[in-house]
Amino acid sequence: MRSALVALAAALALSACTGPCEELGNRLCRCVASGTTRDSCERQVSNEISRVNPSKAVEDVCSQKLDTCNTPAGADFCEWIQTECGKASCGLSIEDPSTVCPK
Repeated sequence: MRSALVALAAALALSACTGPCEELGNRLCRCVASGTTRDSCERQVSNEISRVNPSKAVEDVCSQKLDTCNTPAGADFCEWIQTECGKASCGLSIEDPSTVCPK
C-alpha cells in the first residue's frame, strides 16, 4: 500500500511539471501498447518538448486541445482518436472539431 502511495505522489509531482503540450502528447501515448513501448513514447514526447521548447502561444494551443481531447461517454479513447472527430479534437488534423464532431 505504501509503495502505491509513493508511486501516486511521484506521478502527481511529475504531472505538475509537464506543460500542456507534453500532457497532450502523453495522453496520445496511452494508445501505444503498454510497458516499454508506452514509456518510450512518453520519453520521446518529453525529449521533443525539450528540443522544441514551445512558445507560450503554442502551449496555449495545446491547452485548448487538452480541453477538447476528451472521449465521449461510452467510447474507447484509442478507437475514438482514430475518428475524424477524435483527430480534430486532439489536434491531429486541421479540421475544426465543431464542424466534424456530432452535436
